[in-house]
Amino acid sequence: MVAQLLLEAANLMFIGMVAVFAFLLLLVFIVQLISAFMLRYFPVKLAEKASRIDSGSSTTSPAIVAAISAAVHQYRQKQ
Repeated sequence: MVAQLLLEAANLMFIGMVAVFAFLLLLVFIVQLISAFMLRYFPVKLAEKASRIDSGSSTTSPAIVAAISAAVHQYRQKQ
């Protein structure tokens, strides 16, 4: 009786793990397919990539860099 229940539980666990693995595999495949479709029919222009990178980086003033450097130096001296 107990062995039969354990066998049934192991069977259900195996079926569940296979189902989850199959779903995740299908999900990865669909995401890659959509990515390839988007890159093929709606390519990102090189100028747009460069402007996104440039807009994200801001110039930091030398005073802020000096303050951060001093704080790091002071922290390292305490240890």
